Amino acid sequence: MPGRDRKIVVNGVGCSCADYLFTGFDFNSERFQKYVSKKPGDGGISIGHLIFRRDLEAFAGKSMDEIRKDQGWLRENDHFSVGGPCIVGLINAAQLLKGGLIDNPDQCEFNFYGAMGQDVTGDRMLKVINQCPVNLDHYLRMPNHPSAATLVLSDQNYKNGSGERSFVYHGGALDAYTPEMLGEDFFKADVTFFSGTASVPQIHANITTLLRRAKAYGSVTVVGTVFDFLNEKRNPHKRWPLGESDESYRLIDLLAVDFVEAQRMSGEANIEKAIAFLMRSGVHSLFVTNGDEAGYVFSDGKLFTKQALSRFKICQKAVEHLKANPHLRGDTTGCGDNFAGGLLASIVKQLNSGRKPGELSLADALGWANGSGSFCCYSVGGTYLEKQPGEKLRGVRRIHDLYVEQLVAEGAVHVAKM
Repeated sequence: MPGRDRKIVVNGVGCSCADYLFTGFDFNSERFQKYVSKKPGDGGISIGHLIFRRDLEAFAGKSMDEIRKDQGWLRENDHFSVGGPCIVGLINAAQLLKGGLIDNPDQCEFNFYGAMGQDVTGDRMLKVINQCPVNLDHYLRMPNHPSAATLVLSDQNYKNGSGERSFVYHGGALDAYTPEMLGEDFFKADVTFFSGTASVPQIHANITTLLRRAKAYGSVTVVGTVFDFLNEKRNPHKRWPLGESDESYRLIDLLAVDFVEAQRMSGEANIEKAIAFLMRSGVHSLFVTNGDEAGYVFSDGKLFTKQALSRFKICQKAVEHLKANPHLRGDTTGCGDNFAGGLLASIVKQLNSGRKPGELSLADALGWANGSGSFCCYSVGGTYLEKQPGEKLRGVRRIHDLYVEQLVAEGAVHVAKM
């Protein structure tokens, strides 16, 4: 594995889409609730999760514009951003590392693999991403398909002021993106990042093979999940498959999921049983998040030093600060994506310092992940555009430092000196 003597390459594949953000929703209102899912996989809006536009239209028996008019948001969007777990996570990691988290920013490289349409939405996305330190040489433009886009509905007062979002998604070019489009060089990275692949159906369906190919080159494999609405719709009472077989799990060095995803991937309603399934299936390290509630971490010692299954809270000072200063609050769009990007940043930072797999600090990863996720709540949208390199690192570091103090005080996760 690399150290200070050579560049660390991170290749990512997964969801990248245009986010058209609409704020000011009341998810508890009658006119919003009439379009909320009544049973699993029925196509209705799923608060906190992604659904497909065509399924919502079938559920409602109306076009998207008719639904928007009925709910009172047939208007210009409040904010445009680039979203999608993979590109947002890569951008966050690249901003932190190239902003000063490692001494020499040239010793890391982030490459995104994916597709967009040859359309206005694609042009707008490129205008944003080109301001970020991520290489787009492998970002294909497909003239016969529209760019993937998400309507992001945000209720900033949901959950007693913590905020929540719902996503209405159209896959476009990502539906047509195939494993063959990756090319062999994708698998030769030091770290391969598969994130939000449930929104890229042909990649997701073959992820066991793709993980196996990455491991054959000795790559560290990181997987971040999203709500798998396709499989939820197909088999709402069965657990979600991850690729061709459960072999996928033992090929994953780090898996980042939220509570609902863990439950549906395992088929277990009880979160402890769901986590036990993931650990038993061979995942080497695990981060399970639950919004602003406590989550879980675990490591078997292959990537991070050994850590028994433990609970962790998010940064309480950040939560308190946002609740006391609602004027500073953005929304929660992209928090989980930035959390995963913080994990990536920590892995690269530690490999760059000369640490080898098995020696990496899990607490360090948790610190940068929580710092990144919390920082995202201070702005609207998942992609933060810096005015100058290092700007985001300074903001994330402030929360990171507070959070490390919290971890030390709580003592649930061992904090090693870095």
